[in-house]
Amino acid sequence: MVSGDRATASTVDGSRSLATPEQTWFSTDSVPPSRRVAEWETHHASMLVGLRTRLGTGTQLRAQTSTLRLPRIRVAKVNGSPHSVRRTAEDVAAHPVSGVIVYIPLRGSNEFTHRTGSITVGPGRGLVCDGDTAFARTFPQGVSELVIQLPRETLSQLTDTASLRRPTPLYLDPDHPSNNAARELTQLASGALDRGLRHGQRLETRLLDLLTGIISRPLTDTGPIQEALAVISESHCDPKLNASRLAQFVGVSDRQLSRLFSATGRSVPQTILDARLTTARRTLADPAWATAPMAEIASTCGFGSPAQLSRGYRLRFGIGPLRHRKQLLEDAG
Repeated sequence: MVSGDRATASTVDGSRSLATPEQTWFSTDSVPPSRRVAEWETHHASMLVGLRTRLGTGTQLRAQTSTLRLPRIRVAKVNGSPHSVRRTAEDVAAHPVSGVIVYIPLRGSNEFTHRTGSITVGPGRGLVCDGDTAFARTFPQGVSELVIQLPRETLSQLTDTASLRRPTPLYLDPDHPSNNAARELTQLASGALDRGLRHGQRLETRLLDLLTGIISRPLTDTGPIQEALAVISESHCDPKLNASRLAQFVGVSDRQLSRLFSATGRSVPQTILDARLTTARRTLADPAWATAPMAEIASTCGFGSPAQLSRGYRLRFGIGPLRHRKQLLEDAG
């Protein structure tokens, strides 16, 4: 199940550091089905992050991972069958990461859910999050991704930031001309994990250089207004999201948040409403919602009632939602 080619050095502040690089492999294939989840959780907690795994009824877990443990960074390639995971406050206490985790998808999409909403992780879109916060992830088609763990000291050296206030999307489209770093990082890390450990120090230096370019800008751009806009983008369909709750998520007072938004020319309620109306229009244009009741669409898009949706929609688009849906679907057909 597990093999390694280097030794581990002494611990510092509860986390292991390495005198020399080490590569470790793990697969559930040689584990009896009844023990696969437990053994997978144990290995994942020791190598990357402590998680609790849940399977669908009647399914079995098949998962493999290869992990490079370098002095200042850990990189893993994880593949697995459909399942979901969650990291609770108890898991954080039992298995602290003391750093951040970077998720870079190789295939497929999954949902990352946290206290302010959810983020889709998929082609061209990764994620960086503080490892010592609660979250949940769902892999309906299975998982294939790179997982990178950075200690807080390393993160601070790379970005002048020792922690994250909230999970942050990373835009990693390898076909975009400005994202050569993302493409090289994925190829370099995947190649090293597939072929076995080579040139550990040079590999680590290059990986850290590439990571700096990928994560430094998103982390330095997360001021209160950027955080608030990101929360609105991810969570506007939650009918409970309002200016007061948004201020709590961001960590500022209601008045301060209002002042920040006034500089953009829009109020907090207007910005939330605009996001909901944009989602409503997209939903109305979707043939899959062609026969859905307006009450269902209103609720799905974060409105308290169909009447609230209708009033806002008419003001924004100059037409009622029911009539507009008919037009949108006819134009598409």
